[in-house]
Amino acid sequence: MSMSTQSGGGSRRPSATKAVAGGKPNLAKDTDTSESETPAKKTAASKKATASKKAAPASKSTTAGKSTTASKSAAAAKRTTPAKKGARPATKSGLTGGRKPITPVRVSQGRNWGPVVLFAVTILVAVGIIGFAGYKVWDSGLTVSDRVGRIDGVSNFRKTDKALVKGQQHKAGPLTYAQNPPVAGPHNPDWMNCMGDVYDAPIAKEHAVHALEHGAVWLVYNPSKVDAAGVEKLKAKISGKEYSFMSPMPDLDSAVSLQAWGFQLKVNDVNDKRIDEFIKVTRKNATVEAGAVCSGGITETGTTPRDLQSDQPAGQQGGNGTTGG
Repeated sequence: MSMSTQSGGGSRRPSATKAVAGGKPNLAKDTDTSESETPAKKTAASKKATASKKAAPASKSTTAGKSTTASKSAAAAKRTTPAKKGARPATKSGLTGGRKPITPVRVSQGRNWGPVVLFAVTILVAVGIIGFAGYKVWDSGLTVSDRVGRIDGVSNFRKTDKALVKGQQHKAGPLTYAQNPPVAGPHNPDWMNCMGDVYDAPIAKEHAVHALEHGAVWLVYNPSKVDAAGVEKLKAKISGKEYSFMSPMPDLDSAVSLQAWGFQLKVNDVNDKRIDEFIKVTRKNATVEAGAVCSGGITETGTTPRDLQSDQPAGQQGGNGTTGG
């Protein structure tokens, strides 16, 4: 049996990589019956290829449609995008964010308060000076009775007994007084020395009243009601101060009593502030003999008056030969 070989001109099996319509390779597997395909199979293959060609353009059309839609959306978005970065989109009412636009607040520069404060201080100082000057004028017009009347508890005999406070009533010998201690009235021609003298024993009332007539303040205390410490406090108010003097009085009905010509204040506490007030208001002021002196008077203690000038007219000489009233 003779065998024949394939020659160059024999038939070949179709290539598995032959391109089909549409640019896609034919991936169908080789079969032994490829050369003997039936017309029916060829027809089916032809229909499939035709369908592939139609599907490819359709796919491109769909893609192109989507691209066109996206482009339109992007263009619309650009038109609605605010021109400025970070700005809010305008609403139908034309207002930003649905709220009324806020009017910017102007920040004014701070006022220079220096001149204002200086002017105010100047006005206050001026008012203070004018007010003080007015007060001094008003105060200078007050009488000693007006000033003493502002001290609580003071007895003013200048208002209640004008005959009592009449000056120049000189009489020799022991005298009787309605008040204890006496505040005015007849008195010995010689006055008690009142240059801040502190007497450690009772003194004659007749000399003391004459010192009051000269404008002195007489501080009296009850030794049984004021202890040693209290006496020292009272001394500090009198000692060394002209137109004042101090002495004990055992029969005094209060702890302390202060007398000026026609005025009297009695207290039971050496720390009473009215003591200082009384001394300040009446010392040198409560007098009916302007310019009368407190020096050159009687310095001896004892309740019996010394009639050193009983043979001379009243008011001619003082206790030590000095002129007095």
